Amino acid sequence: MMNGYDKQEALAFIVQRIDPKAHKELKGKIESLISQAIDADMAFMHENGVLDADGNAGDNYYEDDDAFEYMVEALVAQNDLTPEQAVKVASLVDDYMDCQQDYLEHKGLVDWE
Repeated sequence: MMNGYDKQEALAFIVQRIDPKAHKELKGKIESLISQAIDADMAFMHENGVLDADGNAGDNYYEDDDAFEYMVEALVAQNDLTPEQAVKVASLVDDYMDCQQDYLEHKGLVDWE
């Protein structure tokens, strides 16, 4: 987990900003899927050296496309989703990434160096 990152606070912040109408097929599952996306995102950052073992900035940059694929694959695997459901989850992950960015900026946790 990233230093200064509060998963529950981030989850509430992000879920508030996700339009449920845009994800009707995922009704009732959005919060759970966003929670899983946060976990997958953090795992991606640790595995790829974006964050170090202590949750501080690592030596590598965050690659949006790679992170997106990683999160979608993780959610599909964890929830045993069909290809059709995977497309819906990919759309949710896309929205999550925008909202997560907003949260990180809101909390002053991003460094644009």
